[in-house]
Amino acid sequence: MVEVLIERDEEGRVQSVTLKGDSSPEGLAASALVEAPVLGMRHYLHLSPQAWREGETFRFRVDRSDIFLDRELDAILETMVFGLRSLERDRPGRVAVREIGLDVKV
Repeated sequence: MVEVLIERDEEGRVQSVTLKGDSSPEGLAASALVEAPVLGMRHYLHLSPQAWREGETFRFRVDRSDIFLDRELDAILETMVFGLRSLERDRPGRVAVREIGLDVKV
């Protein structure tokens, strides 16, 4: 079972993501979806998100040091969320996505 935890701030913006995956097709798909925003933040937006891997767990924290990039960051991160939700819908029981802080609007 692949699990993804998405943590949002008081404004509803994604702050960190934790993936507990495996080498299944669902795990590989979720891994690609979760790692892509880190690449976008580093290479396209020239930010420095913290990212680390411990075994089958991958975690990153969003670098929101430039407030003028909030819109771009939100676009990258919400696209990841849509992809993960789609994977969860297509693979019930194999992928679980949880979000903390959903009671606020983006």
